[in-house]
Amino acid sequence: MIKFFRKIRQNLLMENKTSKYFKYAIGEIFLVVIGILIALQVSNWNKQRIDTHSEQEVLIDLNTEIKSNIKELEIIIEEHKKSLDAGNEIMSMIMDSSKLKSISNDSLNSILIIMNYNYTYDPKLGILNSVINSGRINLIQNKEIRYKLSSINESIIDANESTQVIEKIRAEYYWPMIASKRAIIYNKKISSDTKESFQNPEFIWWVNFITAVRQEGLDEENELLKFLNNINDLIESEIKN
Repeated sequence: MIKFFRKIRQNLLMENKTSKYFKYAIGEIFLVVIGILIALQVSNWNKQRIDTHSEQEVLIDLNTEIKSNIKELEIIIEEHKKSLDAGNEIMSMIMDSSKLKSISNDSLNSILIIMNYNYTYDPKLGILNSVINSGRINLIQNKEIRYKLSSINESIIDANESTQVIEKIRAEYYWPMIASKRAIIYNKKISSDTKESFQNPEFIWWVNFITAVRQEGLDEENELLKFLNNINDLIESEIKN
């Protein structure tokens, strides 16, 4: 094709058709430019098609991971609700000694165990971290999704603060100062002496502490659950069926 165009130019020059030569040369340049633009457009289209396919793969993988983490968080929230209810029930017994006297030892032991439930939310974030660290997060066109995905780790840290506080105080205060001295401990048969210890100021402080921090933690965990559901809804809206 190049030889063909060159031959035409040579013939025009040999015939002294200069004006036609320049017109032809301009036309040839125009065709070359058009060809380059078409090639670039095709290349861009192919890249866009590949990026769109890759984006869908990333969104589908993230959707699967986040849904799994949402289910795990829902389970933890339910367990922490039981812990809060148990703490409130213990407090009602502290306020009303007749309730404490009437409850069986086994039931009381169960309530104490439930009150001390303290599950830490530990989601699986392998896909999210891989997407962020590899830069594939930039394949996601929706800026709101990108921003919220980058904030997940920080939100999880905030939601786990209450459980970490409870664990720290339990290790430093509850076990050495209350449980060991007052026989309020897991899997130990509750006795009348144990019931009497419910009026101990240290134990009353512990129940007040754990219920207050647990309520705060549940508020944060529910905010995280709302946040994750919102991200998941946005991701699902971008997934093409």
